[in-house]
Amino acid sequence: MHKKLNSVHIRIGAINKREFERDVYRPGVISLSRIIWGSLGGGLLLTIIGILSISTGIAVLYPPLAATCFINSTCVYLRVARPKPVIVGHFVASIGGLAGVWAGEFLAGGTELAVPLKLGLAVLFAAILMQVFDADHPPAAATAAIPAILPLPMPVHLFPVYMAWGATITVLFAFAWNRVWFEFPAKDDDHRIKHAGLFMDRSQILGLGFCVLSFVLMSCKEIAPSLHSIGIWLMTLGVLVLGLHHLYDFFSADRVIIPKVT
Repeated sequence: MHKKLNSVHIRIGAINKREFERDVYRPGVISLSRIIWGSLGGGLLLTIIGILSISTGIAVLYPPLAATCFINSTCVYLRVARPKPVIVGHFVASIGGLAGVWAGEFLAGGTELAVPLKLGLAVLFAAILMQVFDADHPPAAATAAIPAILPLPMPVHLFPVYMAWGATITVLFAFAWNRVWFEFPAKDDDHRIKHAGLFMDRSQILGLGFCVLSFVLMSCKEIAPSLHSIGIWLMTLGVLVLGLHHLYDFFSADRVIIPKVT
């Protein structure tokens, strides 16, 4: 049964590939397939993150990653669900959040304005960094804000890489879960050509590969601390490759064409 009610489309039917195509597997469409498959994926993914976090001793912030779990399971055709915004977004937002907390403490420490200022500056800095690194990912704004109001469950200097570790789990799960029905990451206006079987730029695939390898090495924290340390540096390298490739392309171009405004 399919019904269109003003701005909402209701689809109640069997779970099949048609129900996972871009025009129907999206916000604005209430479908049985999205309710079941998307919701199950989001809940299962956060459970996996929690289990891995406890078993490896790598602490993460669950609330922002919970929002990422939802996006990567139910809003997968959005640009914010692609691997680059997810991983780089949480990483740079962590840095923005820490910068906001420091700046807020410097400007208003010990006053009643300290917390509001820390929150505002944390999100401000995170928003700037996410846009500069082409890593717009709304849940990462929560990653930035939490340090302003709650103590971190990990050392401050490990905050960005640990959040990138958790974000990498969401990406790996999204690959496995979504590709049962459709290609992920999905083809879009900016990613029309496949490289290594994926609708991603070569540099993005390389950066993601570093992040995945880092995830494995960092997960050895309890049994091989040296591998964990190597993984931390490798995760940083992976994020840099993912987040900086467009800036390299920009500055290495022979010329920049600015469209005329008519």
